Amino acid sequence: MSRGQPNYSLNTVAQLVGLSPRTIRGYEESRLIAPARVGGNQQRMYSEQDLQWLRCIRDMIHDEGLTVTAIRRLLDLIPCWEIRHCAPSIALQCAPHQNVPAMARGALQTPASPSSAAASGDENGVAGRAADGRLEIKLIYGVEELGAVMHCSRCISAERTARRVALHYPGRVWVGKYSILSDEAANLGVCLSPTIVVGDVVVSCGKGIGEESLTRAVETCLADRQQAAAS
Repeated sequence: MSRGQPNYSLNTVAQLVGLSPRTIRGYEESRLIAPARVGGNQQRMYSEQDLQWLRCIRDMIHDEGLTVTAIRRLLDLIPCWEIRHCAPSIALQCAPHQNVPAMARGALQTPASPSSAAASGDENGVAGRAADGRLEIKLIYGVEELGAVMHCSRCISAERTARRVALHYPGRVWVGKYSILSDEAANLGVCLSPTIVVGDVVVSCGKGIGEESLTRAVETCLADRQQAAAS
């Protein structure tokens, strides 16, 4: 059975994912999902992929502290698999059947072989992107609570700003996300989030940043790189 085949009614889906039909309809109204409409009465029908996505929405809201509005805003900028930090193999499996209205479409990476990933020590492709010369906007995000990293509204806003700025420099700038508990945060000595680092410069720590200010920081860093390359 295809992951994209609509086989489940709204009531069946509600039981399978542990959400009420009203909640699922609310997600549809908020443009988080667009189920198929079948028959003369246009009955909502859901696929296996829809079920998985509804579970993802549920987990982002109940376990990670995101709101419906925050999820929708992120979907305008990046695809769902980037929000959830899915492995490339999962993203490739989900992408063809994902029914999310107007979701941004990021580049899909082909999963690296286990040997090459182990050799590089970089399962997420960060080293590869750094090696190709692109400038990284580093975002340290999240709030530590009971040993876990929880999302916060300031971090979501900072990510949106960073990704909007990066879109102005296709192929030259990318956004790297690191949790407050990550090795990267420890290496930078960061204890407040959101923190944004452009190149080697901390441009914002513990608070958000405006798009204009971040753009200036990126422009300065790119100009410095160009000057260094020319000298």
